[in-house]
Amino acid sequence: MKLYYTTFKSPVGEILATRTERGLNFITFPKSTWQRFLSALRKDENIDLKKDEKKFLSLKKNLKAYFSSRKVNFKESLDLTGGTAFQKRVWKAMLKIPYGQTKSYGWLAGQVGGRNRARAVGAACGANPIPIVIPCHRVIREDGGLGGYGGGLSIKRKLLKIEGAKI
Repeated sequence: MKLYYTTFKSPVGEILATRTERGLNFITFPKSTWQRFLSALRKDENIDLKKDEKKFLSLKKNLKAYFSSRKVNFKESLDLTGGTAFQKRVWKAMLKIPYGQTKSYGWLAGQVGGRNRARAVGAACGANPIPIVIPCHRVIREDGGLGGYGGGLSIKRKLLKIEGAKI
């Protein structure tokens, strides 16, 4: 499998992004996390890993605008083949949460099969392979608490602040 990657600096740390021919499939930060991931990819004989800045020009432009507190509608094609059917439903529902707004895990569960699935939704949020683009940071607890975030709560708070969300 061909896998392209790039790295770049951002206000939340250095970011690694990967994509297949189908689309963007992974974003991660901080650098210590993605260095281990990138090292493992390089050792995988089934993956043809290539650094290619040109394949990420649109993403970098949009993320730069995003980090400057501008509303961005990411138009990236996404490759979500690594997710389960349920996770994909959750991730696609998260894409509908408007910039600068938050929704609860319960609300999101209601969008994908019933409010009693909030814990499963939380797990799907935690498995989100493309944070920021798929805005799992906009999902919070019913009581207004932040809940969790794979990049850490300080980054979740920072992302929501960039968007001007009330938290």
